[in-house]
Amino acid sequence: CATNIVRMILKKLSILNYKNILQAEVSFSPEINCFFGNNGMGKTNLLDAVHYLSFCKSHINTPDSQLINNGQDMCVLQGNYDYEGREEEIFCAIRRRQRKQFKRNKKEYDKLSEHIGLLPLVMVSPADSELIQGGSEERRRFLDVIISQQDKPYLHALIQYNKALLQRNSLLKDQCIDASLYEVLEMQLDMYGLSIRRQRQMCIRDRILSRSSTNITRRSAVRPNRSVCGISPSWRRGAWRICWLPIGNVTAYSVIPRPAFTRMNWR
Repeated sequence: CATNIVRMILKKLSILNYKNILQAEVSFSPEINCFFGNNGMGKTNLLDAVHYLSFCKSHINTPDSQLINNGQDMCVLQGNYDYEGREEEIFCAIRRRQRKQFKRNKKEYDKLSEHIGLLPLVMVSPADSELIQGGSEERRRFLDVIISQQDKPYLHALIQYNKALLQRNSLLKDQCIDASLYEVLEMQLDMYGLSIRRQRQMCIRDRILSRSSTNITRRSAVRPNRSVCGISPSWRRGAWRICWLPIGNVTAYSVIPRPAFTRMNWR
């Protein structure tokens, strides 16, 4: 599960009709970026837009049709990145009842899985407490997100495993009695499941998953009706670290002396 250090800077983000953000264009500092404003202004949705450009889906698995602002026919996301010294443009358009478009440098992907891993990213949110308090499904999902960005064969095995699992469950629901079909699917589940399990064990053994709080200190910050969220490059694994910070004591980054603050004033 070896990783390469990648220098990746999100320089500019353009948003149109994404959730409650009707239109926004944000230029970022190459270091730390913090956004502050009243609750419900769209801070978390802005971070979710950055997540979408990396994973082709919302962080909270919201259906694409629900990402489009109410009353609008489509939403658009575009990110401009400095990727290892070269310019990268990622474009996404989501239309109701149509297949979404995902383009890299104006060329559309044949498969969305080809994009996963290009822009490594780690999302940190209050919901991460479920990794400890919740069931094993959340922990497996967390591992899948981390490993899939670094290991294309793992992503392929995960996709094929889930596809075989859905097919088998569909046969069971339809009360199919053809044993040969079950045998083929069980062989696929065994093969891909074994590969997935080995990679998860290897990832943990190699200590790829380091503590997310290593470079974070806590400081008091905002008024009771405000919260702060931020984006910063992770210099350790070449991945973006995105944080949604709850009301109260706000987690601040101690490694960057002069963060760039932006007030959320759209909607």
